Amino acid sequence: MFWYIIGAIAAVIIGFIWWRYTSVARGARQRDEKILPLLDPLGEKLAAGKTPARDEIESLAKNPATRSFLYEILKHFERLDLFPAEYRSEIAQAEAKLVYWMMHPNELQDAPHETELAETITRQVEGESCRFHVFRYRMPNGHWAGDDWLLGLAGPFIDNNPPYSGVAGAFSRCDKYGEVQPAELVDWFIGMARRKSGA
Repeated sequence: MFWYIIGAIAAVIIGFIWWRYTSVARGARQRDEKILPLLDPLGEKLAAGKTPARDEIESLAKNPATRSFLYEILKHFERLDLFPAEYRSEIAQAEAKLVYWMMHPNELQDAPHETELAETITRQVEGESCRFHVFRYRMPNGHWAGDDWLLGLAGPFIDNNPPYSGVAGAFSRCDKYGEVQPAELVDWFIGMARRKSGA
């Protein structure tokens, strides 16, 4: 009986690990299936050798959910000259990373209704000067996270990384803006990353 119980517990743990692993990949596909159709018309025009209208490019660049994909598509077709300069900024990249992360079904499942830069925090991480951009954001009306301003971050950003590249990630614990300071969130995030890496 003892070994049966141990076996059952092991099976549950293995099942959970497998579910968690596959759910991340499934969720990423679901998220991308929402975003990619918005870029399909642009991809078709570029593949046909046509130049898209400036307002079409501007609309996709303005939307943080499609911004990174737009950059990659234009890079693929060697038309980065069409990418608006204002969205090459590190802040624009950080906002795009955070929104993309939030849309994953295992996270907030949706893009925020509003995002604003709250503060940029610089920290030394493994000898590198790294920037973390902390945003306050609000989810759409009726979202389970509520309608308060919440905090999320993107980073680390390091000097001389090409646009829309590098190791920067994004995260939010859904802390209420004002109850947790941006620096607290950054320091917690760095500590969590170090624990996970065993550093």
